[in-house]
Amino acid sequence: PGRRLEYRPPSAGNSGMGSAILYEVRADGVCIVTLNRPHRHNALTMAMQSEYFEALHQAEADANVTVIVVTGAGRAFCVGADMDLLTSITAGSGGDTGSDTEAVWRQQKALEQAQLVALTKPVIAAINGAAAGLGLVLALWCDLRFVSADAKLTFSFSKRGLVAEHGISWLLPRVVGASRALDLLLSSRVVQGTEAVALGLA
Repeated sequence: PGRRLEYRPPSAGNSGMGSAILYEVRADGVCIVTLNRPHRHNALTMAMQSEYFEALHQAEADANVTVIVVTGAGRAFCVGADMDLLTSITAGSGGDTGSDTEAVWRQQKALEQAQLVALTKPVIAAINGAAAGLGLVLALWCDLRFVSADAKLTFSFSKRGLVAEHGISWLLPRVVGASRALDLLLSSRVVQGTEAVALGLA
């Protein structure tokens, strides 16, 4: 039988990125990338997203890395975009600040996700808790997903009056099928870990 790999949280001080992203390469070739804002349930800022994709590309270039595991610090995987960032995007409707921030945000996301699909090493999401909105999108763009039984997943876009962003309307039907994708995107309902497995999300 194959050797079982057990995930252990990164040890203190192991980081090649900023403090919002922990990066660790282990002797067995597993690279652990940890979203590290537990006080905000790992909500994403623009800087944090850049560090995240930088970490993935660093792992891709490292000959000692054979597989990449993405997880969240604390009780959540990632609850989506930081509310302060969302406020800065929407508050300036009709003003330059909001529109400029939104343009930068969308341009950055399109470029980074285009690069993500070009990675040659498998990327695995270890969904240890809540994953919502953009946080669940990050998990869906991984090659494989493992989810804890008590994790809660939701796309949440429709409840905010948003379209299914960041390519998820293309990707999700290919993961779970068209009908299930419509159910999840239109309702924005919360799916727990056991149902996520039954639906094919994990």
